[in-house]
Amino acid sequence: MSRDIVRAYLAGEVRALQPDDDPGVPPFAPPALMRAVARSRRPLAPEVHRVLVAQNARLPASPARDAHLEALRTGAAAVVTGQQVGLFLGPLYTLYKAASAVVFARMLAARTGAPVVPVFWLQTEDHDLPEIASVTVPGRAGATTLAVPVDAGNRIAIAHCRLPPEIDGCLDALAEALADGQAASPHAVAHVARLRRHYRPGARWADAFAGVLAELFAPEGLVMIDPREPALAAAVAPVHARALAEAGPIAAALVANDAELERAGFATAVHVRPGAPLSFFHPAGPLGPRVRLEPVPGRPGGDDAFAEVGGGAVHSRAELLAALAADPLRFSTSALLRPIAQDTLLPTAAYVGGPAEVGYFAQLP
Repeated sequence: MSRDIVRAYLAGEVRALQPDDDPGVPPFAPPALMRAVARSRRPLAPEVHRVLVAQNARLPASPARDAHLEALRTGAAAVVTGQQVGLFLGPLYTLYKAASAVVFARMLAARTGAPVVPVFWLQTEDHDLPEIASVTVPGRAGATTLAVPVDAGNRIAIAHCRLPPEIDGCLDALAEALADGQAASPHAVAHVARLRRHYRPGARWADAFAGVLAELFAPEGLVMIDPREPALAAAVAPVHARALAEAGPIAAALVANDAELERAGFATAVHVRPGAPLSFFHPAGPLGPRVRLEPVPGRPGGDDAFAEVGGGAVHSRAELLAALAADPLRFSTSALLRPIAQDTLLPTAAYVGGPAEVGYFAQLP
């Protein structure tokens, strides 16, 4: 039986998750927190700040959020969290993550005297619609699972997917489940009304999710970021370029780190394919399906090549790099590359993650 990596992390026992400059110090020790804020603070790149301002302007108004966006422009640190943009905010720990980011940002700001902003990363690059299309509601007679119909074989990034007409009936069923055979509480009535304002037929999954979360955390100024945006993709393009150019050495380092974790008794969360890039490729363009890539023997002339997993089409490394330069949105991140993209865009001092995310982070050398 594998060891609990979360408990080991909190005890400072996972070497891969310890600060390079102070190994052995528990992650929440005051010196570690001070250093995390000091080394992460930097102004947002102007093009990144412009996108964040535009994205957040589409959400319910929040003076606190506006102030946080200005702080990011001038050089705040960030406490980041995130989640897939699931039905009605998905699992309950979505709220725990958001609230934890808010509280931890406040705590870091109070301890360091530096501005620290809570940021929520909308994981819109994922394509697994069935995983986010249902929600479970507890009741006196047991749990009720509600779902909307989606394409089980979807390979398109969720950023480009929209809610079906059946969302209205799902909201009606949610209201009934929350009432649980009695008069619904004022809080339940208010929350269903809030959900109806955003979860509408034809709305983007991401917009509905962000709208509700922004309303709930408007007083706290929680900032939203959706990475599927041309300017943000352009800012992350160097990350994908390196993932393609150095796919072999990066995969080898990950495999070696995984072996070290396994020797220490931990199970690894993400399987690493030797030689495979950490980027997903969208061969038909940003709105098309995304595919994994795997290495194949070099083409004549020594140019390395990668095949689409399950599709068979082969692309040279040079062709993929040219596609990236022409349209960065043709690439998206895997679970292991997302933290790198996130830290490229944001001044991350800390990340609030669930147990699986602790496992992902531990795999990164």
